[in-house]
Amino acid sequence: MQSIDHKRKKGVIPWRAHRAFRSIILGAIVVLTFCSIIVESAWSMELKVLRGLYQNAQYAEIVKDLGEEGAWRADESLYLGLSHLRLGNSEKAIRAWKRYVTLEKGSEGGRKINQYLTLLRQQHAKQEARRLIAQEKSLSENLDAKAIAVSLFQNLGRAEYARLSKGLAEMIITDLSQVKALRVVERIQIQAILNELKLAESGLVDKSSAARVGKLVGAARVTTGSYVDFDAEKIRLDAAVSRTETGKLLTASEASGALATFYELEKTLVFKILCGIGYCPESLESRERLAVEKIHTKNFKAFEHYSEGLALRDQGEYVEAARAFSFALEEDPTFDLARKALLETPIAEFDLAAMVSGGEGLGKGGPPILDLQAMSASALLDAPILQGKTSPKSLQLSAIQSQVPLFPLISQQPMGNTGGTTGGGGTGAGAPPNVNVQIQIQLP
Repeated sequence: MQSIDHKRKKGVIPWRAHRAFRSIILGAIVVLTFCSIIVESAWSMELKVLRGLYQNAQYAEIVKDLGEEGAWRADESLYLGLSHLRLGNSEKAIRAWKRYVTLEKGSEGGRKINQYLTLLRQQHAKQEARRLIAQEKSLSENLDAKAIAVSLFQNLGRAEYARLSKGLAEMIITDLSQVKALRVVERIQIQAILNELKLAESGLVDKSSAARVGKLVGAARVTTGSYVDFDAEKIRLDAAVSRTETGKLLTASEASGALATFYELEKTLVFKILCGIGYCPESLESRERLAVEKIHTKNFKAFEHYSEGLALRDQGEYVEAARAFSFALEEDPTFDLARKALLETPIAEFDLAAMVSGGEGLGKGGPPILDLQAMSASALLDAPILQGKTSPKSLQLSAIQSQVPLFPLISQQPMGNTGGTTGGGGTGAGAPPNVNVQIQIQLP
C-alpha cells in the first residue's frame, strides 16, 4: 500500500490546494457579504435622506442632486418624478417615472405608476399641442430629418371597420420604431394635435393638413393612409409618405388581399414604406428586421377589440377600454400590444393631486392609494377586470382603513404651474405629503 505522503506527492490528494481554495472562497463570501451590507446600509441611508428632503418640500434640491439624466434606482426615480410634478414639470416627471416602471416591471407599484404615466402623457400631449398651435407662426423651419409622423388611417369602407383606424396606425408606428435611425412620433402626440385642429374624425386626408401637423411635431416626413374593404373577405391598405416642407410625395404603397391575412398586409405595407424612405430590409440590422417582421396578432377579432380599446381610451372611457383590451387578449393571449395597452390603462381619470398622492403612498412602502373621490362606483367595481378577473361581482372589500391626515391635503399644496392651488403653506419647508385612504381588496 502506498503511503499517504507518496499519494500527496503524486497529486492524488492535493489537500493543501483544496484547503487554500476553500479559504479563498470563504474569504470572498465574507468580503462580498460585508460589502453588500455596507451598500444596502448606504442605500437605506440615502433613501431616508431622500424621503426627508421630499417631506420637507425640498423638491428642487432632489432634482439638483439626482440630475436630469442618470441610472437612477427605483426609489430615486419615484421621488424624482414626484418632485418634478410638484415643480410643475410633467415632461421630466414622465421621463423619471418611465425609469421607475422599467425597474419595477411586474410589481404593484410599477403597474400603478404605468397607469399614471398614461394620464400624464395624455395631459402633456394636450398641453403641448395647444402650445405648438398657439406658436405655430413662430415655429422654426428646421425639421428633424430622422423624424416621421404617422397619421390615423382613414376608413373608406364600411362603418363597422372604422375602429381599425387607430389600431392600424399604432401597429405601423410600433414597427417603424424598431428602426434605430428613425424617430417616430408617438400616436398620442398626433392624436392631441388632431383633436385641437378638429381633425380627429377624418385624420390627415390632404397634403396641407399633413404638412401642417408634420411641422407642428417637427417631423420632416408624414405618412397618410387609408383602407377599404371590397367585401366581407378582402381589404386594401394604402399609404403615402410626403415631405413636410414641400408636400412632395416620396413614396406611395399599397397592399391588398384576404381580410384574414390583414397581419401580412400590414407587414407588406410597412416594408414598402421603409423601402420608399431608404430603409429597405437588406439595409437593416438583423435584429431590427426581425423586430419589424414580428406579427402582432393573426386574430382579426383581437385586432378589432384592440383598436376599439385605443379609441375608448382616447375618449377617456378607461374601464370600457380595459374591457376591450381584455377581450383582445382572450382572443389572442400572445397579443403583446394589447397586453401592454391593458397594463397602461388606468381604472379612472385620476387628477394630478391623486397621482402624486398615490406615488407618495408607494414611496412610504405601503400599498398604492386609491382616491375614492376620483373614482365612480362602477369603476371601482370593475377594477378586478384589469387583474384578469371575469366577474366584477366577485369583488369584496375586506377592509377599509381611513387615516386622519396629519398634514394639509395635497390639493392644498402648491405644484408649480400644473393647476394645484397655492393654499397650505407655500413651496418651502413644512409641506409634507398627506395620507389619504388605503383600501385592501381581497378576491376569492
